[in-house]
Amino acid sequence: MADRPPTPEPRAPRPAAVRWLETAELAAGVTLLALILVLILTQAVQRHLPVDGWVWTGELARLGLVWLAFSLVGYLLGRDEHITLKVVDLVLGDRALRAVWILANLVVAAVGVLLTLEAAELVFGGSPQATPALRIPVPWTYAIPLVGVVLMSLRALANAVLVPAPPLREHRGPGEAVR
Repeated sequence: MADRPPTPEPRAPRPAAVRWLETAELAAGVTLLALILVLILTQAVQRHLPVDGWVWTGELARLGLVWLAFSLVGYLLGRDEHITLKVVDLVLGDRALRAVWILANLVVAAVGVLLTLEAAELVFGGSPQATPALRIPVPWTYAIPLVGVVLMSLRALANAVLVPAPPLREHRGPGEAVR
């Protein structure tokens, strides 16, 4: 029988409220991705028809892409599926890795708090501007990023304080398995 890499141990179950929140975040992300796809396909079809195009489809697709990124940032951070450099995992021991995990999440939480303050200023600042095609008030367009960075900050803080250890690694290096 061939040697198989060890499978990571299952993660501890998360509280029901966190699972509900993750499901809602994922559903919002899937909805926004589908919206972007439909809008871009609509634009492509309009180019081949002898009709005037709808300018608002491009505007809404661009806004949807920004909303998608910010709405999923908390989900990805909470499940440790965001883009990270795992180089430190290969070098450090378990205790040092835990310290790096806590420090990294505290830095992300601090940046998230600063982003939250800036996003709140954009949402509640009272700008009279509106988007060109849809005439959506610009402060409204910042509401989804505001919610996203708040959730990101809370998830990073929860990772630093409540999660007992960083997610398990399958391998430390070539041929050396980690439990």
